[in-house]
Formats: sequence, structure tokens, C-alpha cells
Amino acid sequence: MNRRLAAAGIALALAAPAWADSPFAGVLEKLRSSDIDFQRGASNAPFIPVATLSSRHYSEGRLIDGRDNTVLEFEQRTVSASALLPLHIGQRDALVTGGWVSRSRFESGDPAVDDFAVDSVGVPLGWLRQVNDRWQAAAFVMPLGHRSTQDGSDWSLQTLGGAFARYLHSDNLWWAVGVFADAGPDERYVLPYAGASWIINPRWTLSAVMPWPAVLYAPSRDWLFRLGASPAGATWTVEPDDTDIAVNLDTWNFGLSAERHLGAGAWLGLEAGVGGLRGLRLNVDRGDFEAGDVAVGRSGYLALSLRLRAR
Repeated sequence: MNRRLAAAGIALALAAPAWADSPFAGVLEKLRSSDIDFQRGASNAPFIPVATLSSRHYSEGRLIDGRDNTVLEFEQRTVSASALLPLHIGQRDALVTGGWVSRSRFESGDPAVDDFAVDSVGVPLGWLRQVNDRWQAAAFVMPLGHRSTQDGSDWSLQTLGGAFARYLHSDNLWWAVGVFADAGPDERYVLPYAGASWIINPRWTLSAVMPWPAVLYAPSRDWLFRLGASPAGATWTVEPDDTDIAVNLDTWNFGLSAERHLGAGAWLGLEAGVGGLRGLRLNVDRGDFEAGDVAVGRSGYLALSLRLRAR
């Protein structure tokens, strides 16, 4: 295992006792005592995390310039942290905010190309209501800021948002519909949303919650295995020589993860897989570079995480 990743794993493991005694434990207790219904069926799998600290390392990837077949090899390391903090948790309503920070560092094997990093900061605001025994309503908005350490870079703003309805069809099956919007510096779009989750038995769950489709296997209340996909990436803008360039590196990771319950809601996880569907989009306001000239190769990755989850 990469030495930096191993060091991150030791740090995450040492941080687990502090997380277990943190104010997040009170958040979990408030959610448990409310009338908000997260899961009815008998399942060993825990609920989504309310706080996450993770470190991810991609093996050497390749950028291929289609104009002259120039190949640039690079490695990517990403460290991120996120948390949800309650503004209000009542019996049937929850209003939460929080934060998400991330740094992705790109290191090139070419001495002529400088290494750089991309920082991202987001502040979500979300609302959830238990309408009745079957229906829930939810909405969120999340402004995101991105900045590269490259010369000529400045902060760019992206805003995510959506509204959704969740229907509890039975104790073991629920589905959701809604709409999702993304407004960034280089594109804007609105998409319909649909998702579902089926608890097959206490050990197996089939989750079609987009954009994180997965098969979950929880042989006990203290172990969770996940096989599936998840989105990742980095966005930044630069202005070299009076040319505005917006860069969006999209990554779809496909991998297998294992998580172990450490106590008091804290889970330590290890994940390995392939960043197999990677795309690089360039938006150039002025200049002669056209989007689609660069292809991004696949690369393997390893990730360590510490999560605080509700039961």
C-alpha cells in the first residue's frame, strides 16, 4: 500500500475515538428519537454517514492530446471531509447545514509540468419532512467554490440543488422521484431523478440510489461490504495569456469497499477499484483549443475513510 495512504489510515484510526465522543453523536441520537423514518426493514447495514473523513490515491493516469499524441502521466491524491450539522431537528422536520472541503493534488511525471492542487469548498442546506407514514419530502441547495493553485486561477462558483419525494412502499422497499439541477461556470442543466432501495434480507441490500448504485452485503451489524459506483472529480478555472479556461475532470469510480464498526457510530473503511470512466472537459472562451482533444486513461485507486453513521 502507498506509504502516504497507510499514514492516512493510521491517522483516521486514531481519530475514531474522538469522533465517537464528538457532538455528532448527539445529532444521531436526535435523529433516532424523531418520527422521521429512515429505514423500516430489518437490515444489518447502517444508514448514510453524517460525517466523513477520507483519503484517496489514484495510480498513474494518462492524458493523451489528440492533436499531436502527446502523453502526460500524472498521479492524483484527494483528501476530503464533510459533515452535516442540524439547525433544527423536530419530531417530523429536520433542517440541516454542514460543510464539505476537498483538496485534489495532481503530480506529473514530466519535469516540465508543474504539480498543482485544486481546492473545493461547499456549504449545503437541506430540509426533510415526514409528511405521513408513507411519504417524505426533501430539498437541498449547495453552493460550491473551486480554486486551482496554478498561476492565473481564481475561485469559480458552482451551485447544486434539488427537490425530491420518497415513498415507503413497504418495510423493505422504497423509491424516490424528483429533480436535480447543476449550475457551473461552464454548463447548466436540470435533470429528472429516480431512485430506489430494496432490502432483500438482513444481509443483502440492492441500492439504486443515484448516483451511487451499489450492492450492499452486511453479514453482521459490525461489517459492511459495498460493490458499486460513485462519482468524483475536480473543477477549476485558469486565465493564461488572456484566455479563460474552465476545466472539469469527471471520474466515475467502480470499486469494492469494506467497513468495520469501531463503536459509537464510528466506521473505518478501505476501498479499492478502478477510476474507469474518466472524462476531461475544457471550455475555452478565447484560444484555439477545442474540447475533446484530450483523452483520459483509466487508473486504479485506493481509499481510506472514517465515517460516523446512524443505525
